[in-house]
Parts: sequence; C-alpha cells; structure tokens
Amino acid sequence: MTIKEIAKLANVSLGTVDRVIHKRGKVSKKTEEKILAIIEKVNYQPNIYARGLVLNKSYTIVALVPSFIEGEYWEMPSKGIKMAEKNLSQFGVNLNILYFDQNSVPSFNEKVDELLKLKPDGVILAPVINFEAVKLTKKLESGKIPFSLIDSNIPNSKALSFIGQDAFQSGKLAAKLLCSEINSQGTISIISIKNNENHNKTLQQRIEGFKDYIYNSNFIANITLIENNIHLGTANWEENLMQACTPTNNTVGIFVPSSMIHHVAKCIEANFDTMSNIKLVGNDLIANNVKYLKKGVINYLIGQRPENQGYLALESFYKHLVLGKSVPQKKYLPLDIITQENLMYYNDDVV
Repeated sequence: MTIKEIAKLANVSLGTVDRVIHKRGKVSKKTEEKILAIIEKVNYQPNIYARGLVLNKSYTIVALVPSFIEGEYWEMPSKGIKMAEKNLSQFGVNLNILYFDQNSVPSFNEKVDELLKLKPDGVILAPVINFEAVKLTKKLESGKIPFSLIDSNIPNSKALSFIGQDAFQSGKLAAKLLCSEINSQGTISIISIKNNENHNKTLQQRIEGFKDYIYNSNFIANITLIENNIHLGTANWEENLMQACTPTNNTVGIFVPSSMIHHVAKCIEANFDTMSNIKLVGNDLIANNVKYLKKGVINYLIGQRPENQGYLALESFYKHLVLGKSVPQKKYLPLDIITQENLMYYNDDVV
C-alpha cells in the first residue's frame, strides 16, 4: 500500500496524508482520524529508504558511557551500541561515543562539555555518577535534546526511554537463589565492592530487593544479614574482604550486587579448605566472573544483557527520529539465571 493509494481511499490529497503520517502541518481532526484508520487497517509501513533520500537528513547521537579495560562490564554496552550503529548508519544515524572515568566527577563533566558542543540530536547516557547525570539531564531537557538511559534509571527525568533490568526484582531473585542453596538458614554477607564513593542507585536497589525477599519470608528468624562495603582504593582492601567473607563462623552465603563478585570468588578459592561451603551469587557475565562460574566457586550469575541495552538504546533513536514512532518509556530486559550447566548457551549475540 502506497501513500497515493491511501490518499485515494481517504479522498484527500497526497500532501494531507503526508502531513498526518509525519505529524506536521494542520489537518482537521475528522480527516486525521479517517486517514489513521485506513493506515491501521492496511498496516502501512513507510518506505524509510525513500524518506531518507527525500529528506536528505542525518542524525548525530552521542553516547556518554564509562571507559573500560577489556573484559570489564562496560565493554558490553559499548559493543551493543557500535553494533547498532553498523546496522543503522544507512538510515542517517551517526554515532559518537564519549568515554569518561566513572571514578572521576571532573572526567564526567569534561565529557559533558564536549557532548554539548556537538549539539547532538540525541544522547545515550549511563548515569553511574548519579548526581552529575541528573544535572546533565536537566540541561538536555532545557535544550530539547532527547536522551535514553541505560543500566540505571533516573526517575522523573523525562527520558525518551530507559533500557535495563528491574534492579529491585534482580535483588529478590538473587535472594531466592541463594536461600535455595543454603536451605534458608545461616549468615548471609552482602558485600558491596566499590572503586569510589559515588552513589549507584542500581546497586542499592538490588540490595533493597534482596532484603525485601528475606524480610517477607517465613524463615527470616533463621537468617542473619551482615552488610560490608569494600573500597578497592584502600591499602588493606584484601584483608577487609577476607573479613567480610567470614564475618561469623556461620557464614553460608554471599551476595555481591555488582559485577565485582570475582574478587570474592578469588578469596574463597584461596581459602577453599575453610570456605568451601559458602555459596556465591552475583551479577554479570564478564570474563572474570565466568572463570569462577566454570570452576563452581560462583553458584549463580544474574545477567542483564548489557549488549542489548546498548543496541536498543541507539535503535530507540532510529525509531523516534527516523521513523517518527513512539518508543516505550521503560524497556526491562529479562533477568537471566546463569549456571555452570547453561553457561555454554550464552554467547556474544546481540539482539
């Protein structure tokens, strides 16, 4: 079905149909409803190639994400964004990735200045430095620049979309898995391993979800929860981690709400004679975590499909800017439960 055929069915001009499809210009409500009904009935899809040629339009999208060392978590969203660019560049979608040091507010703000000078048509933002990220979203809103959030959400930010996991539910799932391994009794250590003092809302929501599951269980009387914060920048962090792994002689489970569980697994492996009974649940399918999952030191990893987060974030701008379609404000990705037994089925496929 072509625009010309739709115009004929609606008994209107080609220009009127075009204005309705692309939401520009004035059309009476009655005529608009008539045209939209025909479009829905015939399942009309615009010819994107033709539209791109006619409009001769390109869009610059800037992604502002943490820098990484090969094998770290943020390599995966970046990979997904680049894969989307490869597939969408033919439609005039151009990508510029700016990397900042997630442990440095000045680094983030320096890249924000670069971003604003580029005057992008859209922004993909990983708001890991929460307060500074909120300030950036205010600037983007003021400049009427749409933005999508990945990994962590900022409530009431007016983002075009958020793409990531439901962190609270992820925490509840982690608690259920760990409690099933320890027969719902004993001491559980929640260990937050950090490189900085920046508040990470996603990690906090996972911890809250974990606690919520325990607090609302019928075996709460049999569980002791102990929380520990390990700062990798301190001189004695390894000693502190050792103590956090065994806060009591009854420690039977450890939950790490980030991708840093490999540090705990390394400690457990080094002291396996005395810690072999401790069950571990953590997050993210990065190389260092996979190593210990294969060995059986880590019992469960909860995946959040970070490559897909990056891919779908750029794709949301393709739909919004090129297709003129609305996109979901929230796109929660599945919570993958990964074990030794199903690890082989997870690979690098994106979307």
